[in-house]
Amino acid sequence: MLLKAGVDISRLERNTRRSLNKVAFIFSEARELFIITSTYEGNHGEGSLHYANQAYDVRLPDDSKLRILAKIKEKLGSDFDVVLERTHYHIEYDPK
Repeated sequence: MLLKAGVDISRLERNTRRSLNKVAFIFSEARELFIITSTYEGNHGEGSLHYANQAYDVRLPDDSKLRILAKIKEKLGSDFDVVLERTHYHIEYDPK
């Protein structure tokens, strides 16, 4: 697991933090770098769960973006929203 300069994962809430190893494993299996690009720092939309320490962003892999997205969604389950954005995956703990 790598962190973009200035990114702090220490504030992530328990369930969100626990998801990091699961996502890292998926990236490792795909032989891709797992790079967290944002947690609470930076600018996010109003009401973003980044500010509640329940979300993080991950740099997109070089290959198999949709396949890895599907694996993340499957592994994390319905309590997480996983969104493919232009430059990253947005992952947030948001139980229904």
